[in-house]
Amino acid sequence: MKVGIALTTSVTPAVTAQAQADYVKRVATASEEAGYDSVWVSDRTVFPSDLAERYPDMYGPGKASPEAQNVLEAMTTLSYVAGATNRVRLGISVLVLPFRNPVLNAKMVTTLDVMSGGRAIFGVGVGWMPEEFASMGASFEHRGAQTDEHIEMYQALCTQDVANYQGKHFQISGMTFFPRPIQTPYPPIWVGGNSTLALRRAARLGDAWHGIRLTPEEVKTKKARLADLCEANGRRRGSVQATLRATLSWLEPAGNPDGSRTLLTGSPDDIRDDLLRYQEAGLDYLVLSVAAEDTDSTVRAVERLAEVALPVD
Repeated sequence: MKVGIALTTSVTPAVTAQAQADYVKRVATASEEAGYDSVWVSDRTVFPSDLAERYPDMYGPGKASPEAQNVLEAMTTLSYVAGATNRVRLGISVLVLPFRNPVLNAKMVTTLDVMSGGRAIFGVGVGWMPEEFASMGASFEHRGAQTDEHIEMYQALCTQDVANYQGKHFQISGMTFFPRPIQTPYPPIWVGGNSTLALRRAARLGDAWHGIRLTPEEVKTKKARLADLCEANGRRRGSVQATLRATLSWLEPAGNPDGSRTLLTGSPDDIRDDLLRYQEAGLDYLVLSVAAEDTDSTVRAVERLAEVALPVD
């Protein structure tokens, strides 16, 4: 099981806007030096001012306030990280495709892959917040179909000498697309979401399925379902990786309503046991947001985690 680190200021609210560049650079370089496989960013644009009232349980206790949703633009941030690092892969967890023009987005993802020496991971998703779609002028109703077509057009642009694609929402005819990405045929596509529709999309179009905040038991069940869907789509069972985004905290163990300890919180032994459970469940890749008080404590937590997490790999 490989492990990556998310550059997530939303779980480090003390990092102000003025300090985010320092946070991103230091956590990214510390992750590379510690031996992690990748670093990750998220994608969010605007939030309703009453976010906590609208979605009180979306991020867990204390995570739904606008002050905590401190999210930089994904592609710009990864371009900055590419210049500050040499080895780690650069992932998006995940890019909301209905907000973006597929041709321009293909150019941006490909440029990131070229300029980073072939390190991009193209994490994609459909989005979930209707208010954000309205603000972006995007269709919430058609987000699934548009995401499918966006992925298909990206694949066509990267693989066809003369690209042609005719979808309901997006079309291209007789176009060439250069430069091609360094990774062939294109940077791996990780399809985000916990739903059956996300699993189906991953089995048909993806290189990995990217869940969020699932237990090891849930991962095992969904990975088995993913294998069945791959087979139904004429692909080899296990050809699409099972990956997960989760949050880790070295702080006091968090409690669930039933009194049990929240996964990936607590002591090094607790966290190592949790990591082993995920590995035994068949998880191929784990992307961790590291909750901490500030940039210095985040760097220390990333370095400390490497002693526990990387031996699992």
